Amino acid sequence: MKHSILDGTSADTFPASGAARPPGRIRVGDCMSRPGVAVTPGTDFATVAAVLSASRRGIVPVVTADGTVTGVVAVSDLLAAYAEKEREGELLALDLMASPGVTVTDDTGIVEAVALLAGRSLHHLPVVDGDGRLVGLLSSHDLLDALRRVDEEVRAEALELALTPGSGVAPSSLHVRCERGRVAVTGRTRTRSDAAALCLQIARIEGFTGLADHLVWDLDDGVPPAD
Repeated sequence: MKHSILDGTSADTFPASGAARPPGRIRVGDCMSRPGVAVTPGTDFATVAAVLSASRRGIVPVVTADGTVTGVVAVSDLLAAYAEKEREGELLALDLMASPGVTVTDDTGIVEAVALLAGRSLHHLPVVDGDGRLVGLLSSHDLLDALRRVDEEVRAEALELALTPGSGVAPSSLHVRCERGRVAVTGRTRTRSDAAALCLQIARIEGFTGLADHLVWDLDDGVPPAD
């Protein structure tokens, strides 16, 4: 019995072929909250505060009459305005909002959305359609749930491949897990070529980013017999 990985070394990493493929199955529109609660530029301070409190979100988008997002009011904006003792007159969403607001489209991939949230240190993003109109709200929790679903889908597909009749894998030896698109597979196959074929099949799964291969085989059919 020998350890797998395609070059025969033990418990190494089998990378994705070419550039790593991001989880492309889930888009922002698949995991955002609907409908998106919003206010208009003329909404008063008290109403904005009530909307934020009722929604239990960190932001509320500010939209024009046709639903186009023109800015965003965050809880921190309200608190900062409240602390300004010297300011006079009624405060409106127009005075409170950050404009232009950072938005994401419903067709954006979740990996890009994660990078945007992390890069801007944000926790929520308004989601807009192709015309800039509000269609939902995306939170960091929404993204975490979506990424977990991607890992579950990748793991399920890798497991299905390993258990396909003719794969050469002993089912009782099989263990598959996935984290951030990286698949770790442990098990025993009949031959070295069976192990290599399974690795190549797993590498083609959408959302796959890398493979920690801990397969072993009973027969090394890649080594020619000695004379």
